[in-house]
Amino acid sequence: MRLDSEIIRLAQGLMQHASSRQNVIANNIANADTPGFKARDLDSFQKIAGDFPKAPRLTGTRAAHITLPENTSGVRPHIVADGEVEPNGNSVSLEDQMMRAAQTRQDHQLAMGVYQKSRQMFRLALGRNG
Repeated sequence: MRLDSEIIRLAQGLMQHASSRQNVIANNIANADTPGFKARDLDSFQKIAGDFPKAPRLTGTRAAHITLPENTSGVRPHIVADGEVEPNGNSVSLEDQMMRAAQTRQDHQLAMGVYQKSRQMFRLALGRNG
C-alpha cells in the first residue's frame, strides 16, 4: 500500500476516533448530575490505532522509524479512574470534560488538516490547481 493512501486512512481513523470520543464526552456532560454515573472516556488514538477498521498497519523500514503500538481493546469507552467522586456517586467533572472536548477538537482539526493537505497534493500532482 502506498504511503499517501495510508496517511489519508490514518487521518480518517483519527477523525472517526475524535467523533466517537466527542459522543462519549457529550454523554458524560449530559449525565453530570445523574447520581452514581461514572465518567467514561476512550483510549487515546495512538493506543488503539491498530484496531480501527481499515487502519493502516504502519511498518518501519529503518530502525529509527516509529510504529504505533498494537492493542486489542478497540474503541469501547472505559470508566475514568481519575478525579473526585461526588457524595451522590457521580464522577463527572465538567472542567475535566471541557478539557477533553478541547483536546478532541484539536485532534479532529489535525486530522482534517492532514486530509486537506493530502488532497491538495493529489490535485497538484494531477496538474489541477486548488
